[in-house]
Amino acid sequence: MSYRDELWRELTAVGITGGLRSRIVAEIEDHLACDPGAELGAPAALAAQFADELGTSRARRAAGQSFAALALAGILFGVTFVAAPGGLFRAISAHTTWLGTLAAIVATVGAQVALVAGALAACRVLRRRRDAVMPSAEATIVLRRGAVGVAAGIATMAALGLAAVELRHAQPGWWVTLAEVAAAVGIAGLAAAVPSLMASLRVRPVATGSAGDLFDDIGQLLPHTLHGRPWRLALLISFGVAVVIALAGVATADPFDGIARGLADGLLCLLGFATLGRYLGLWRPAIAG
Repeated sequence: MSYRDELWRELTAVGITGGLRSRIVAEIEDHLACDPGAELGAPAALAAQFADELGTSRARRAAGQSFAALALAGILFGVTFVAAPGGLFRAISAHTTWLGTLAAIVATVGAQVALVAGALAACRVLRRRRDAVMPSAEATIVLRRGAVGVAAGIATMAALGLAAVELRHAQPGWWVTLAEVAAAVGIAGLAAAVPSLMASLRVRPVATGSAGDLFDDIGQLLPHTLHGRPWRLALLISFGVAVVIALAGVATADPFDGIARGLADGLLCLLGFATLGRYLGLWRPAIAG
């Protein structure tokens, strides 16, 4: 088998196909035609180098585009939420009660998941911005965070649109229009990030290395006593969220509702850490020894 055919096969094995594969092989053929004695290394090693560099670049691009789309959706959602007369999901007067309740739950949960996943994806690539190659396991975590953030963001904006429809009879027309436009623009922006995520899924780095965890993302911001103790950190964050929301309720002369919402959000944070934490690379299972 010729060098060209071996390289073609190895590039396919690491996920580099189509026009990109053809261009790489053509460039290598031109290089060998100019210098038949050139030492290019084994085809497998050369293909792995292309995969490492291209996969790392695509993972960074996907995380950046996902975060930008989530930031836009977050601004739109926040403006619509604040502008809602009487509050968007406070005692929601939906035309269909169960649809209104569904919209409130999806928007509340989805917004938090999207914020955390998208921010952590951006945080990881920012920390690795000077590295030419990212380990395969770490690139996988970055892509998972970006994909989960985008999916949760789309669900949140869809829930906003549903709330606008269900509250059409109870909210002024200008707000309904604002919510519908915000939902449509937010979903379109998030959908625009999907192609970069798909491209990153097709070609990933093959370099070995650890996926890291939450302490690799924000460890420098945490006291030393929390390092290596993910569940202690999760409990602390959940408690902080509960306290802040409860205090906000007290400040608005609605302490009981504030405390109830604070407890619910705190438990939601803890549940999210337990269910999505390992998948998103927030914590790693303990190694028996």
